[in-house]
Amino acid sequence: MQNRWTRVGVVVAVLIVVNFGARLVLRLANGTSEDVELTTALVSLAAMGVVIAVAGFLTARRYLWGVTAGDLFFDLVISALLVTLVGPFVSGATPFGSGVTQWLLQLLVCLGVLLIGSAIGVLLAVAFGLDPKSRAWGAYAAQKPRRR
Repeated sequence: MQNRWTRVGVVVAVLIVVNFGARLVLRLANGTSEDVELTTALVSLAAMGVVIAVAGFLTARRYLWGVTAGDLFFDLVISALLVTLVGPFVSGATPFGSGVTQWLLQLLVCLGVLLIGSAIGVLLAVAFGLDPKSRAWGAYAAQKPRRR
């Protein structure tokens, strides 16, 4: 069980570092233009989507659906909350500076991107037959038929 939480913690830490790094670059570059802010946010979200897709792919290759779904659920929720609650402080703002509805929208967008990324990673592992269930079905199908 401890190894499971370590994996979740590492994925969350990588997602946070990606987002905070983008926010820090934006802050140091004095990004006052809305175009620069939007571009940085989109690149950060895309990078986070790729990270969670890789995590979903690697987790789905090794563990069954229940463990994979549980790990990715915690990855999604914890990192989305940290990105939207703590992330604005890195870029010199407050989470609710634009209002609660704006924060909720940011949270939902972050959750959506992370959910799509994790689904892509898991579905790629299944499509290539690399998850444990597909490998078990492949091994069963490769067995020689028994005579009765």
